[in-house]
Amino acid sequence: MNSKKVKIIYFSLRNSKSNELELTWRKFYSLIGLSFFVLLFLVSTSVAFLTDFYQNLEISSLTKLNGHLKVQLQDMSGKINKIETRVKELEVEDDHLRIVADLPKIDNDTRDVGVGGVLNVNYELPLIEQNLTVQVFAYQEVLNKMERRLELSMHSREEIKSKLEQNNQLMKHTPSIRPLLGGRLNDGFGYRHHPLKERVIHHQGVDISAERGTEVFATAAGVVEKVVTKYKINRGFGKYVIINHGYGIKTVFGHMSKILVKQGQKISRWDPIGLVGSTGLATGPHLHYEVRKSGKAIDPLAYILN
Repeated sequence: MNSKKVKIIYFSLRNSKSNELELTWRKFYSLIGLSFFVLLFLVSTSVAFLTDFYQNLEISSLTKLNGHLKVQLQDMSGKINKIETRVKELEVEDDHLRIVADLPKIDNDTRDVGVGGVLNVNYELPLIEQNLTVQVFAYQEVLNKMERRLELSMHSREEIKSKLEQNNQLMKHTPSIRPLLGGRLNDGFGYRHHPLKERVIHHQGVDISAERGTEVFATAAGVVEKVVTKYKINRGFGKYVIINHGYGIKTVFGHMSKILVKQGQKISRWDPIGLVGSTGLATGPHLHYEVRKSGKAIDPLAYILN
């Protein structure tokens, strides 16, 4: 095999002249091996160059991204501060409204409770600055707490609204005016000497003298519970009306000459319900007015604001 040679014939592209190259097998294999190593070197160098090029390109891109994230986080920080300031203002306003509605304040510890839930941040991302991920995480925690505080404020507003509506209804159904315009208070609430029975008894209301036919008004909203038009002379309240205002409160209007409402009728404050008279056990035209709470007579003057 050593006596055999390899002949390589190649042509020139310019003049088509052929050339010959004779190599022994040893040299031929050596040439192939050298060519292989040269090719391997070129491929390895090219791969290393391209890898380094793309790494530098990625570094440049991520560096720009980090810079962009920093700017966005700074902008977000300013917005978060504004939102937090507004949330605090809403909480102060909420405290004032709860006082108006006669509700206890929400303590700061309750408002500052976090709602959990964390941002899924991968701390092993290459070339992402760790302080940026920490800052994003911190902002997420702040936003979670503010979300919780806003939810509490929303629930508080609903509670305040409901309580104010209840308070408004209570005020509408609580006696607060004189049952008639003018007139003179003759007998107050408490023990007194009855002019006809000639003995000391407990007077469960007040007597307001006025001209016969003077209008008598409902002192609060409610429903007419009882209307009595038939009576015995010199007995009881004569013609009288009982109004149920709800919340355990009732009012009684006695000795009227005429009744202007019917049992079961819904009425509002200042609605005329009758006229002053002297029916029943009475020495002259006047109105006997009572306020009862949970079945117990209360001094009506405590419920007259005008």
